[in-house]
Amino acid sequence: MSWERGYADHLNTGILTGQVVAVDVDAPDEGVAARLTELVRSIPGGDDALCRVGRAPKALYVFRAQEPREKATTPVYIANGHRCQVEVLGSGQQFVAFGVHPETGRAYEWIGSSPLDVRLEDLPLISPADLDRLLLDAEKILSELGQPEKKPKAERHHSTGGETFWQRVNSEALAAPERWVASLFPSARREAGTGAWRVTSKELGRPLQEDISIHADGIQDFGKEQGETAINLVVEYGGAPTAKDAALWLCERLGLDPADMGWSVGATTADLIARPSRSGKEAPAAANDNKPDELDIFAWRASRFVGEPEPTEYLVSNVIETGIPVMVASMGEVGKSFALLELSRRVAFGSSKLASPIFGGQVVQEGTAVFLAGEDDARAMHRRLASLDPNGARFADKGDKLITIPMPSAVKTTKPFWRIVKGEPVETAEWRSFCDSLLKIDDLRLVTIDPLQLFAAVPLNEDPAAGQFVCASVAALAAQTKASVFIPHHMAKRAKEIMTLADARDAIRGTSALVDGVRLAYALWYAETDKARKLCKTLSVSYEPNRIVHGGVVKANGAARRILSTYARADNGLLIDRTANLGATLPEQGDLRAALVIAVEGAAADGKPFTKTGAGGLYELRERLPEELQVLSKSRLGALCEEALQRGEIVRASAKGEKVAKWLDVPTGMFAIGLGNFGVGAMR
Repeated sequence: MSWERGYADHLNTGILTGQVVAVDVDAPDEGVAARLTELVRSIPGGDDALCRVGRAPKALYVFRAQEPREKATTPVYIANGHRCQVEVLGSGQQFVAFGVHPETGRAYEWIGSSPLDVRLEDLPLISPADLDRLLLDAEKILSELGQPEKKPKAERHHSTGGETFWQRVNSEALAAPERWVASLFPSARREAGTGAWRVTSKELGRPLQEDISIHADGIQDFGKEQGETAINLVVEYGGAPTAKDAALWLCERLGLDPADMGWSVGATTADLIARPSRSGKEAPAAANDNKPDELDIFAWRASRFVGEPEPTEYLVSNVIETGIPVMVASMGEVGKSFALLELSRRVAFGSSKLASPIFGGQVVQEGTAVFLAGEDDARAMHRRLASLDPNGARFADKGDKLITIPMPSAVKTTKPFWRIVKGEPVETAEWRSFCDSLLKIDDLRLVTIDPLQLFAAVPLNEDPAAGQFVCASVAALAAQTKASVFIPHHMAKRAKEIMTLADARDAIRGTSALVDGVRLAYALWYAETDKARKLCKTLSVSYEPNRIVHGGVVKANGAARRILSTYARADNGLLIDRTANLGATLPEQGDLRAALVIAVEGAAADGKPFTKTGAGGLYELRERLPEELQVLSKSRLGALCEEALQRGEIVRASAKGEKVAKWLDVPTGMFAIGLGNFGVGAMR
């Protein structure tokens, strides 16, 4: 019975699939439709299935699902000029029970009973195995009666031939819909199985069923006979006044230079008709707008963290964790870039356990390393690689695991990853493009962006908000890729010599937000002249200015070995860790206290704060302290703690609901300001 003859109140009612499953036979050709109908009716319960006809001979059959399943389809076949396909509507999809076909205006009609006449338990049951066999048999029938549909793949802009600017923009947009669709249509979602982006009629402000599907082969507009283009969508639903504005917006989103795409002042829009906006929406914001990500807070209840937590994994043994943002700060010309390139080489090609330490430990991870060199051209990079890799490992099997990008040679102009828009720091299309490339690497272990300042067109050294924003971007990349992301930075010149790790931390250029925003900071600085001469003599190397360099962890959240290292510059300029050659002498008192402060800060940030004494005391839990503190007596460790308390470098804090201030933290730490949370395994 049609809705016109009794179900007018249920116009455009949708039935959600899940408990029910629908088989949609989309075969406008009568001969094909007859064969497919016979097939559906032949499966167990097929004669009792509900049948809805939209535009004969297309039909939809409804069963009760034995168990939920995803959407599945046969390929599209062309039979007698018609596109024919069989589709199983799976969990989360829906079909119209009573309504009007969007193309013909004809009513959907149920042959026999309708969904309002039949209880769910009375529908015939269909198993997943029967559905799978149905699709296989349907594809066999379609292959006998027609030819597979052949769709031209979207051409990339680097093989355009005679493509116009507009066609090239559209091709790029179809090749990467994830870069722009969600900005234009915030509710757009990927379809299960096909990967296409589906924009619903509700968001489009259209009648039911007039959706849009966006995928690599094109844009299908179910409410129109003709297809759509990406540029037209931006004009119509983004409010862009002209096709030019829409195309330039897409270029910004996709990280494309319009000039490289063939745009010129004399370009015309004769081959692309742009319709005026009918949505009333404002034009989309720039590609690097500051729109917040959608956050589902209810997906992160504490109950989701089940079982034992994952153990800490390191990139550099006991010093640098995997999957964290790391700052490496140094004085000018110390050689941090060369050292970071050597770290990248060891990660990519593997590192011997007998190799000298680097950044305080041994490299214990192996995989792809990406080194983005903002200041070195291809010739300089070649010289550095030849120096570090004289045996030619880069030409062997693992050679492709090391990716070194000399930006001055790779691009015409190095564009920033972060910049200021309307007074606020934002990510640029270049940053998003770089991140997208990294996400394609399955075994990514290390990323270096050298130097940070070149890629950050924001006031890092003056504005704490800018520093926090950049560090948050880097932290998000590290979390997504599970790679350690290094951002080299500079240390300010100091009139006073750097004597301790605390002095080195204070010398890092810029606001405290930069150091606070990363999980770990490592500093490198020159040794004072007289000390450098003595160290050269001890190490049996000839003294040269700036040959001796000190380094160490100056900030860490969580476990990290905090030891003062001494480096001697080799003839090729590489810093070689010679700490082991200096004997087992303890660092100076100032460095011990600084190491204690850093350990206290890291433990509190990790949700496992120390107390001065007792079960959670520093001495009682000394295995969690860096090696140089583990060897101290209980009284000396207590004296160091008391000195740090008197200096105000650390404080006693109380946890929520407690009256006694006994937990140790730095003055700006979460426990110190009353917001600390205890992590798993914390001593309470």
